[in-house]
Amino acid sequence: MTWLTWRIERSALLGVAALVAVFALVALLLNMRDPGSMGAARTLLEWGPPAFATAVAVFWGAPTVAREYEQRTYLLVWSRERTATRWLAARVAHLLAPLVVLTVAVNLTANLVQTKMLSTMQPTPAVGPYDYDLWLPLQLVTVIAGFGIGVLVGVLVRNSVLAMGITLAGYVVLRFVLAVFVRPHLVPPVRLLDDTPSPPGSIGAGSGFLDQAGNVLPMQELPSNCLASKQLCPALGVAHRFLDIEPADQIPVVRLLELGIYVALAAVVFAAAWLLLRGRTAS
Repeated sequence: MTWLTWRIERSALLGVAALVAVFALVALLLNMRDPGSMGAARTLLEWGPPAFATAVAVFWGAPTVAREYEQRTYLLVWSRERTATRWLAARVAHLLAPLVVLTVAVNLTANLVQTKMLSTMQPTPAVGPYDYDLWLPLQLVTVIAGFGIGVLVGVLVRNSVLAMGITLAGYVVLRFVLAVFVRPHLVPPVRLLDDTPSPPGSIGAGSGFLDQAGNVLPMQELPSNCLASKQLCPALGVAHRFLDIEPADQIPVVRLLELGIYVALAAVVFAAAWLLLRGRTAS
């Protein structure tokens, strides 16, 4: 990282680094034999890595270009000799190194916490509930994609605060949609009926009720007492309760497919930001 980039980005870098340090300190000091601490550890594992990725997108990505327009410093840093695209490539390259280092630190901390959690569980689960999101390649590319989304939004709106707000909303919605609606259907799920237990390490992909012909019944048309209890409602045509899952042996394939989606997304947003800036100079 050059000295100029450090001077410009030091507040965001130090802020995110402090966030990572607090996450690591709190997570590693938790006593996993205490029920309250175990719950806190689960919360940290569920929300810590996504919060870090969101902070990178909002506080690093969004202001990268928007700040130059807002403060009109682009008049000094962009010229015919140093085009906007060349400047963007250099700035992104300088920021990727600390971004990768901090992401690895978050990943290592989360995996250490999960290892401590699993060591206190008897019997030890075959696959922990957060193993999916703690796969380092996927975690890295989600962070990089979020950073790229922030850069692209900053190029479009040219205002730091507005870019940060749009990036926050857009990135959170994107992560939610991919995790809830896309991930469970990347590979055809396995359907379990009634009280069939879910295998260890599987990921839920949906649930509901079926009629005698095996058709899914609309949940909104069933009364609440049908949904809240395990008793089926044959008078309403309910024949089976079902649970769709992604078994543990299919999760590596699902991960690779989701990794490909984020890689493609990162490539598209960085390319779009580069194309929008191409040819722009101080003039």
